[in-house]
Amino acid sequence: MTSIDPTPSVPRPIAHRPVRPEFSDQLRLDWYLIRLDWHLQDYPQKAARAIKREIKSDLLTAAAQVGMPAALAALGRPVVLAHGYLGELGRDRPRFTAGAVAAGLAIGVIWFLQIAYAFGALDTLEATGGGTATMTSLGAAVTYTHTSSAISVEGAFTWQWFALWLGVGMVAFVLTSRLWRLWRGPAAA
Repeated sequence: MTSIDPTPSVPRPIAHRPVRPEFSDQLRLDWYLIRLDWHLQDYPQKAARAIKREIKSDLLTAAAQVGMPAALAALGRPVVLAHGYLGELGRDRPRFTAGAVAAGLAIGVIWFLQIAYAFGALDTLEATGGGTATMTSLGAAVTYTHTSSAISVEGAFTWQWFALWLGVGMVAFVLTSRLWRLWRGPAAA
């Protein structure tokens, strides 16, 4: 004989598990957050991370209801959203990430130009029948060799080249990062 429990059973609450977005929606979300992160680089890091976590959570919740494209469209462009948060700071801050990227690119351009020059010198030696040529620039003697048995570029790194690379990198960093913002007072409203 079975007995019936007179107290009604209360269903246990189901733990809310966020629905994992589709791959294309995840890409859209990640791209949005990357662009937002780039524009929020003036914002203090800890607070910016909290903002991004909150926005991601809100977007996932909204995307479950209306879809990721509509949720992103409702939030607006990342640059506009970031400027709203930056307006709350009361002062401008340097953009260290942008400065580091610009410095790396500027140094990379100089490195690329040195390699292009070396290829041009080797090509010229080949066109004139081969041989060896030594040229000096910024205190560094560079020997270019193009013969039937060897192709080489030999040189030394001097302090003048180091100063050039460092100077170009620093100028690019300071101008792009707006480093002078560290010494300015609050921004005018």
